Amino acid sequence: MNILGIITARGGSKGIPQKNLRKIYKKPLIQYTIEVAKKSKINKLIVSTDDPKIAKLSKSLKIEVPFLRPKKISQDSTPTIDVIKHALNYLLKTNQYCPEIIVILQPTSPFRSVKIINDSINMLQRTNSTSVVTVSPVTHPPFTMFYYNSKHLKPFSRKHTKYTRRQMYPTLYYPNGLIYTLWTKTLFKYDSIYGPRINSIIINKNDSIDIDDNYDMFIAEMTMLHWKKYQKSFEDKSNKLLKDRT
Repeated sequence: MNILGIITARGGSKGIPQKNLRKIYKKPLIQYTIEVAKKSKINKLIVSTDDPKIAKLSKSLKIEVPFLRPKKISQDSTPTIDVIKHALNYLLKTNQYCPEIIVILQPTSPFRSVKIINDSINMLQRTNSTSVVTVSPVTHPPFTMFYYNSKHLKPFSRKHTKYTRRQMYPTLYYPNGLIYTLWTKTLFKYDSIYGPRINSIIINKNDSIDIDDNYDMFIAEMTMLHWKKYQKSFEDKSNKLLKDRT
């Protein structure tokens, strides 16, 4: 099947200037996404960017950058669907290329794996889904939240008093940005990257770090450098405690 991967990487960022080019553990942030996408089932990969520097780096990594995205669809407020439509329309007009499946990859997720990409494609193909999205559990449900109304805090949810214990909360999930995989016909038919039948892959918080500010950059780099070693040390200590008890 024609499977198109679109890496959406604009140059502007309020939190971190030139975020997609900033290095985490010796590599530019966008390079992590490029490397895993190249090893996946995606058979055509492009970068959609408005930034010549991002385009230059992507091309040096042997990735196609068929256009520089117009500034009008490269703003903080630009919906993802507008970016995808622009890329798809460009490919249709210039290359006469129409994919059957589109995989949207945001470069701010450096812990995405080849397996997750392939799993999302396989799930879309073998189910009746219109899209497959990676999600993570919400750790602070909206039932516990407040907002300011005039000078005082007000419960965000009308069901605030109904859920008095954490165990009573329904399990909620949020899209973590690792992957959005959809049929091209979903985009055309529903004018949406989701459609009505959304399937999901649940990702733990260690693998779904999304880079938004400098603290996220720090957490990502420390995770890359130290997490596996720390995790192994913790497991070794736990196993030793179990043996001592027996």
